[in-house]
Amino acid sequence: MSATQTITRERHDQILEDAVRSERQLVLTHNSADGWRTYKAAFVSGQAPAKGILVKVTRTEDRAEGKLPLAGDVLGVTFRIGNKKCMFSTVLVSFQGNAEDSVWAIRRPEQLQQLQRRAYERAAPPKNSVIAVRFWLEIAGDHASVDARNVHYGQLEDISAGGMRIKVADSKEVQIDRTYRCVFSHRPDKPSLVLDAVLRHREAVDQGRASLGFQFVGMETTQEGLRLLDRLVRIINHFQRSFTHESSAY
Repeated sequence: MSATQTITRERHDQILEDAVRSERQLVLTHNSADGWRTYKAAFVSGQAPAKGILVKVTRTEDRAEGKLPLAGDVLGVTFRIGNKKCMFSTVLVSFQGNAEDSVWAIRRPEQLQQLQRRAYERAAPPKNSVIAVRFWLEIAGDHASVDARNVHYGQLEDISAGGMRIKVADSKEVQIDRTYRCVFSHRPDKPSLVLDAVLRHREAVDQGRASLGFQFVGMETTQEGLRLLDRLVRIINHFQRSFTHESSAY
């Protein structure tokens, strides 16, 4: 069973109309030349272009400055309806003003996906399992092999459909608000997951180590990303079932 549910056309239109009318908050994602960037925004009620939706960008979530998307660039959109998250891929049609407090016109989506709240609950790996994570900074135009990059190594602490925490021995070179390519496998006999994630926070823990908090980005923008999200949610469900089984054994 797929982790994401494609909303029927009738329900799809109703959800979008309600979101626009109530000027619901949303998050935009854009894969720029310097990595993924996220923007907080809200739907704008009132007159909209044909087959389009207006959104007002209130601020970027990233402290680092970067280039704005251009007309024709693909954007990801996520917003909440009750305890469920809705998501769709769209294209920027036009925008007025700068990144802060500007109005963007985006194309009305063909499909709307919905993900259950349970997928966004954190789940730790099964007891006594160690899941190694490799990650490296994604740099535009860098075509070097993974072996030639500055690869970091850590251990998975917990994960959800929204992000994960990794414990590392040395975090001096990792940079907040930058995009990293993260690779791990939850079992030796399973293929690795390859995820783009933005480092959001760093916290010192025991023995000089650090806990790094990553936010997954971009999976809503492509069909391949949605398939990857399905795999990720299945792994999270496996972790959650393992925890329930371990708890019932006591």
